[in-house]
Amino acid sequence: MRYLINTIMSQFLKLTNYLINIKYINSIIIKPDKYYIHVISNKFDGANWTIFGFGFGNISSHNYEIEVCKTKNVCDYKLVSDWINSKQ
Repeated sequence: MRYLINTIMSQFLKLTNYLINIKYINSIIIKPDKYYIHVISNKFDGANWTIFGFGFGNISSHNYEIEVCKTKNVCDYKLVSDWINSKQ
C-alpha cells in the first residue's frame, strides 16, 4: 500500500521504488500525464586551490529528478496527484 508516512520529525512520500522525504522536494514539474519531482540532495562536493597566495574554490550539490508517469505506474501517479491536490 502506498501512502504518506507521518513521523515525529518529517513526512515521507512512499512510491513503488522510492521513499521521499518531502522536506527535500525542491519542485514538481507538472506535465500532461507526468510529474517530474526535483529532489535536493544533502551531498556536497568541493575543492580549493591556492596559487601564489590566492585561493580559488567551488562547491556543488547533486540534485536529482524522479519521473512519475501515468501510463508506466498508475498507482504512483495517483498517489502524487492526490498528494499535490491535498496541498492546494
